[in-house]
Amino acid sequence: MAVEARQMNLETCNEGFLLDPLEWTPEVAEELARREGIELTEDHWKVLKFMRDFYGEHRIAADARFVIKYLAEDLGKGRQARSELYRLFPYGYMQQACKVAGMRRPRAWSTG
Repeated sequence: MAVEARQMNLETCNEGFLLDPLEWTPEVAEELARREGIELTEDHWKVLKFMRDFYGEHRIAADARFVIKYLAEDLGKGRQARSELYRLFPYGYMQQACKVAGMRRPRAWSTG
């Protein structure tokens, strides 16, 4: 499967995750979000930036608990952070947030 963005042909797995997270751009995020039925808002972009920064520093996708902590503390969502994450990405952190942020498919994630 391929995502067309900015005249690039980006390779994804059959579930829509980028094979190379370094090919991610905001335009790619827009396309991946569109495919997931998500219209990206300012809060989506803040979460995606946090996830991309975490990946840039650690070379792995941020665990959901780190994103929830970011939502709670840095974005002031407090006890509502977990529900806010699922409001932004209703089908789940691994299924949608990681995909839109350009992460590889998480190894621990089972498709059922």
